[in-house]
Amino acid sequence: MNTIRLALFAAGSLALAGCTSLSRVDLPDSSGWDDVFSRDLSNAECAKPGWAWDKDGYLTPGTSETLFSKKDYRNFILDVAYVMDPTANSGIFLYDTKHPTHKFEIQILDDANPVYGDEVPYQNTGAIYGRCAPKKVATKPAGELNRMTCWCRGTKVRVVVNGEEVIDADLADWKDPLVNPDGTSVPGWHRGFPALSTIPTKGRVGFQGRHENTGVVVKYVRIAPLY
Repeated sequence: MNTIRLALFAAGSLALAGCTSLSRVDLPDSSGWDDVFSRDLSNAECAKPGWAWDKDGYLTPGTSETLFSKKDYRNFILDVAYVMDPTANSGIFLYDTKHPTHKFEIQILDDANPVYGDEVPYQNTGAIYGRCAPKKVATKPAGELNRMTCWCRGTKVRVVVNGEEVIDADLADWKDPLVNPDGTSVPGWHRGFPALSTIPTKGRVGFQGRHENTGVVVKYVRIAPLY
């Protein structure tokens, strides 16, 4: 596994209260990194029948169940390439500990689709779902290849979508379980969840399955340590 220096995270990481954003980002070459989900899925956990690699080499959901890594990760860079179905609504779970509320989700959405015209900003692609809105929507349309890269070091989280930084946040700023640092209330289905500042900063990576008969096919999910 390649060693990725903290400088990659620190360059452009402001980690102010709430969420901030920078501009265009030079992304690392992840081709030599470890695959979170191997071709035989022996390092993955999912209800059966579930996910499978198709003939075109894409990891494809056959279920609404989330595909989780068996391994826990701390201090890492995650690089994901994916293609959305029209109206796709998915996400990547980070720091999952098998506790139902000790995790957070980076949202994936077919943002341009009219069915999502009423979505609030913290439901757009790249958001820390329900907690922090992306500074901009950088999604390519359904059917096109998108790339999302997430830097996670302790409570600090940075998300880049298609080369545009959309999130630069510190989970330590989320001290109230019901109110986000920008004053917005968490969605109703997050009530009962702990404040993000209190969750473990080590856990599984998960990719959400099909949602209302639409989904996301995944070209790769790669990971490298961040020191």
